[in-house]
Amino acid sequence: MAKPTTIRIPEDLLNEIEQFVEETHLDRSAYLREILRKGFMADKQDRMLMKYDRGELSLMEVCHELKWNPWEFLAQLKGRNMVLNVDLEDWIDAAELSLP
Repeated sequence: MAKPTTIRIPEDLLNEIEQFVEETHLDRSAYLREILRKGFMADKQDRMLMKYDRGELSLMEVCHELKWNPWEFLAQLKGRNMVLNVDLEDWIDAAELSLP
């Protein structure tokens, strides 16, 4: 169930949003919810990958949290020019993973 909340948006950004939703005939609230969801997911991915980079999470922990398979994970690392931190635990976890 959606709960209402209030946020303050800079006037120039709100004007751009209003113009966009008018031009595209979108519902402003639905559009803002979708943008917020996308932004949150992008931020969550960044946070999870930074934890992985610092060695706080394993490859499999990141995949589980973000609902990625290892190939998606590797593509994200490559796209961000990040290195693979693989240790014995990752190899053991990957051996137990059933790939499609």
